[in-house]
Amino acid sequence: MEHLDTYIYELIAKKLSDQCNEAESATLQQWLDASADNQAEYAILTQLWQDSPRAITPKREYNTAAAWQKTNKTLQPATGKIRAIGLKYAAAAAILVLLTTGAWWLASRPSLKEQELVANDGKIKSFELPDKSIVTLRQGARIKYINGYHNDQRVVELEGEAFFEIANDPAHPFLVKTPNQSVIEVLGTSFTVQTGKDSTTVIVASGKVKLGAKDDPSAVILASGEKGIWGNGQVSAKHNDDPNFIAWKTGILQFNDQSLLEILPQLADFYAKDIRIDDSYRETASQQKATITFRNQSCDDVLHELQLLLGFHYKQEGDTVVISQ
Repeated sequence: MEHLDTYIYELIAKKLSDQCNEAESATLQQWLDASADNQAEYAILTQLWQDSPRAITPKREYNTAAAWQKTNKTLQPATGKIRAIGLKYAAAAAILVLLTTGAWWLASRPSLKEQELVANDGKIKSFELPDKSIVTLRQGARIKYINGYHNDQRVVELEGEAFFEIANDPAHPFLVKTPNQSVIEVLGTSFTVQTGKDSTTVIVASGKVKLGAKDDPSAVILASGEKGIWGNGQVSAKHNDDPNFIAWKTGILQFNDQSLLEILPQLADFYAKDIRIDDSYRETASQQKATITFRNQSCDDVLHELQLLLGFHYKQEGDTVVISQ
């Protein structure tokens, strides 16, 4: 069997000492699911862990690379005892113990490991980044990040839409990179990012962010309540007048004196459905207005309430909902 990556040793040590966050647990589980050999190794290391004496110490960050280096030195004169359980597992056991007995006080691990999470099960996914920032991915969104700092920066790469609640750390700026080369620099805030092939939309719930391309002198600073759009090398900013910009996260849809023509596209986006207005009804729909709030309701329930309020008809035609007189 090949040597375990030292990062996996770190995750196992954290798991066995109840210090894994959600993203780290997911990474470890992926490694376990990859093969029966990995599961067997984990079982052996768990047993070695349980059989090894460990001092009770406060929780701290690990430095696996340093632990590996020191353990290698310790294991140079290999003896029969080590051969009996295998050099690999002896090294692993020593590392796991060293990581939790206070031998290592360095603050960070020099080797950076990229992680990836995807909300691909039809549900939104919330998790905590290593810096304690909270990210909520909308269905279908994907995020990549490293388990540490890159050039003293916290960097993530996003495809799709996500809501960020950023932990304050002025010494380490938080950057969100997108497939279309736009970059969002965060100054301690909460906001949404929606990426597209050629554009990026940012809406700030609190604090401030900077939106533009990398090293872009025309980048704009967006404050709370503002919306920025980047596309084709151009960036614009305006007041956000959409109360439903995080409805996908909260489950709450609010409409204030909006026409049915304005409401239906938002329902289509929220429920990921094709909703079409019959051409003969579009003029009437543009004049029918509603002030109403929906909380965690199904699409059919929402359409039924609007039907009772505004008097239209709707029916399912294949995968499309058709609205008519």
